[in-house]
Amino acid sequence: MKRIKTSKIGIYYNLLLNGDKVYYITYKDIINSKKVWIKIGKYSEGIRENYCVQKRNEILTKQRLGEEPPLIVNKKKKTFLKFETLQEKYFETRKVGKSKQSDISSAKKHILPFFNSKDIEILTRDDIKIFKQHLKEKTNLHGDPLSNKTVNNILTLFSAILHFGLKEELIKNDSTKYIEKDKVDNERERYLSIEEINQLYETVKEDEQLYLFCKLALTTGGRLATILNISKKDLDFTNQIITLKDFKNNSTYKSFLTDELVNLLKTWSSNLHISDKIFHYKPTMIQRETLAILHKLFNKGIDKTDRKNLVVLHTLRHTFASHLAINGTPIFTIQKLMNHKDIKMTLRYAKLAPESGKQSVKDLYNI
Repeated sequence: MKRIKTSKIGIYYNLLLNGDKVYYITYKDIINSKKVWIKIGKYSEGIRENYCVQKRNEILTKQRLGEEPPLIVNKKKKTFLKFETLQEKYFETRKVGKSKQSDISSAKKHILPFFNSKDIEILTRDDIKIFKQHLKEKTNLHGDPLSNKTVNNILTLFSAILHFGLKEELIKNDSTKYIEKDKVDNERERYLSIEEINQLYETVKEDEQLYLFCKLALTTGGRLATILNISKKDLDFTNQIITLKDFKNNSTYKSFLTDELVNLLKTWSSNLHISDKIFHYKPTMIQRETLAILHKLFNKGIDKTDRKNLVVLHTLRHTFASHLAINGTPIFTIQKLMNHKDIKMTLRYAKLAPESGKQSVKDLYNI
């Protein structure tokens, strides 16, 4: 296949049948007086002409300084650990679950095609920078560029795989120090107003189980898995307390029940055994049915990628904390009720508190 010359000196490429390009650089080996060709990589791997120019200039500079060793032609290629092998070994250590399958899919789709032909031991800052730019140029199923959060998630996974290789002494080069993630401003801002909460209750009231789920979510702030794992033994009707399991932090904590919830739960759990779960819904069914209602009620005209304003299941938890703050609940009490391990997670609700300065601004020029 004939190499095609580019406008850059010493930079050529082969055009593949699938439309991809394979870039090469060429220069004269001053020791052996021979023309040398070096394959740099594919366009689909993020390789661009300017990068090839940079690599060629590095070689020429080293040659001029006498640092570049003579190139031995037709020497058996050095073997190296393929990224695919490292990736497989890493996932063998991961627990079976939804997140593992998701990460395997992400690695095969986004990381493996770029790095599998590269020697991980000699990755440079430029290699990582090109990979990051490559991710930013990719699109999702809808044809939209990958979000910064998605790019960061892929970089986090890539870093985890490399760290595993270092820990297991499969590789020596720590290129994770070159991985830089962009700051993502995607903190959820949207919460339901009192009117919207009542609208939600009115919509689901005919479905007793869904109504109870929404009541518990908006009264305790529990996550989906937390609420679906409530058992009859977790209910203390005398003191109106409920014990909740936080699967994210692997801990349990207490929350409180309103009079209405006590009555609802007494009736609902009357025929249950002490260890029976309150809900027999499958998590996927709760997600599907509740999300369909939330989208219909509150997400008209909102972009599905707008994490800040899209109403989802987690919005119910966010609504619980937001109204606690609006009602003047001390920030440390909100932290306790949300079971936040770090007060920083709770402080974002402080801006909603009545003493946050709103009245001070209103009274500023009342002279």
